[in-house]
Amino acid sequence: RRHVALFCTVLLAVNHLIVDAFVHLPPTSSRRPHYALMFAKRKKNQRDTDDFSRWYEDVDDNASPDDVFWEEMQRQRSLTEAATSTSEPLAPTTIPSTSNTPLAQQVIGIKQEKSADATLAEYTAFMVNDNWLDEELAVLMEGNDDYEFYENVDEQNLAIDREFQEITRNGSSDDSAWMTSDEPWDNWRQVNDDPDMRGVLKVAPKESEFLFHDEDDGGEEAARLEAELMQRISKLRIKSNRLENARNNPKAKAFFARPPDEVEGLDRMWASAMDNVCFKNLKGVFRDYGVEFADNFGDWQDGCVEDGLFSIEDVASFKARKVYEVTGLPCIASRTSFEIEPVATGLNNPGGRITSNVNPRVVSGYRFNDIGNHVDYCIEALKPVSEPTRVTRFRTCLCYYDGEMEVFDYGVLDCDIHFASSVRTFIPVAAAVNELCQTLQLTFGLEYQKWLKKRTSTASHGYGDASIKLRDRVLKEAKVLPNDIVDVSEFMDSKIDVNLMDECAKELAEKFMDTKPNKILTVATTGLVIALPMAKYLQVPVVYARKERNVVMADTYKAAYTSKTVGKNRELLVSKSHLDEDDRVLVVDDFLSSGASQEALLRIISDSGATAVGAGVLLEKAYDAGRQALSGFNIPVHSLCRVASVKNGVIQLQEEEGFDRM
Repeated sequence: RRHVALFCTVLLAVNHLIVDAFVHLPPTSSRRPHYALMFAKRKKNQRDTDDFSRWYEDVDDNASPDDVFWEEMQRQRSLTEAATSTSEPLAPTTIPSTSNTPLAQQVIGIKQEKSADATLAEYTAFMVNDNWLDEELAVLMEGNDDYEFYENVDEQNLAIDREFQEITRNGSSDDSAWMTSDEPWDNWRQVNDDPDMRGVLKVAPKESEFLFHDEDDGGEEAARLEAELMQRISKLRIKSNRLENARNNPKAKAFFARPPDEVEGLDRMWASAMDNVCFKNLKGVFRDYGVEFADNFGDWQDGCVEDGLFSIEDVASFKARKVYEVTGLPCIASRTSFEIEPVATGLNNPGGRITSNVNPRVVSGYRFNDIGNHVDYCIEALKPVSEPTRVTRFRTCLCYYDGEMEVFDYGVLDCDIHFASSVRTFIPVAAAVNELCQTLQLTFGLEYQKWLKKRTSTASHGYGDASIKLRDRVLKEAKVLPNDIVDVSEFMDSKIDVNLMDECAKELAEKFMDTKPNKILTVATTGLVIALPMAKYLQVPVVYARKERNVVMADTYKAAYTSKTVGKNRELLVSKSHLDEDDRVLVVDDFLSSGASQEALLRIISDSGATAVGAGVLLEKAYDAGRQALSGFNIPVHSLCRVASVKNGVIQLQEEEGFDRM
């Protein structure tokens, strides 16, 4: 044991001597396998000695463990020399005043501040000193002596609790009842003591920019403001290349004059000048209110540096007016600004935010009237030399302009600089879109999903044109065969009136629009007469059940049924690959008599795990038990024509509610 210990001691001493020799001596050709090899494989530039994090780059594939060892030794030596030779003061905003801070972090903080200064020097034109975004700092900088600053959140919460208890103790029982009540039933059906105010709806006052004034009262003022706005925006040089192409293209006028897509329930045609990545949000929100956007012009570029100093209201108004000028359509334009609050200096703030003797570019606030790479560059430059809670603000302005009226709405996001990035722009844009949608909804009477309500109303009140035509054809051309079988082969069986079937399919499809099916299931081949055109209007695929097995149907769902027209002990077969558990299936057929075939289809849907959303048929024998047979499946059943009786060979139709008013 003593010999082993002695050997280890000698080996360790020799190792220290070798390390000391190679660290302090310059590299020579004799040491090329170790120290000099490192320089041959990795050429360092001047910035390697400035930023020690660059030493942790990926090692070359052919580097040996000895190369890695000598690399680390050299890094430690350079780090020690830099720490002992530097005489620069440490930035208070970056380095906490504690002796436990590693020396490496202090050196990196100094270099980061230099890097931040170099980056921020490019944005000197956007520096501001009065954009206080933190409410506490705003009050402090305004010199309000009544405002009490708390050192921490706990102390502030205790003060609020004391104030609340004081109000509760001094206030009357009636006045403070609502403050101490936490349950919704405590104030249920309470009557207002003031009879004059009973039943009066109290509405919060609307902001002044949303109030419509009489032209006789404010016409001159409005004209003056309009003239000032036009004078300001006339100096803007931002432009959109796509908008200029539309201005010079002779086909553009007809393109923007096209009517909205009424098939999709759209009844208004607008244009927009949003950022391309945010346009889908605007389109999706206003689509539910019947607004179609002819095009979006999202390629706006600043023409000069001064364009970045205009207000976001002026820029949004300029864009909306230019698009309206070219397209003749009402336009919604956007502009988003980004601000960073300045750092308060010279105040006695125990929270650690207050600094002194720091770089003015670091403590200054910044304001940009557009979002781009410059926002991320500025954020990344200030993050290492700022507190994580330094407040930033994204503010979006949306402008609606239609040649007569101009409406502004806003969305705001306050975010700590630690979490800030240009991606956060989506949040204020979404908020502004919702606010503008509500404002325009009140202004123009926009109705949410008006097209769907109209279709639902049409489908639920009496007959449509197709139903009347079908009833007329049944009364004129249908025949009654033995066993009470109704023969309609003249127009929907062996001989098909495709125009009539298309109109009937459209009307029947509207009845199931709100059930949102994604597949139609029918019986081959009679059910395909109505299933195929219905699938076109519902935009879903058709799956049909065969009555005999096909060679390609290896694995199937099957259900037995009995029918007057096809006989007893028949089967319906559907391939298992055609139905999934997530499907919402609509059953469609030409006739509903006993309900046997429809019930078989519903059993197949149940076996597959899919969901049945309804059953639709062209003709229903109301005197038979088909509707009662399907009642246990708890699905809506709709038919276009109901036969009440076929006694004595005479077809009598059942009159639906509202048919007498058609």
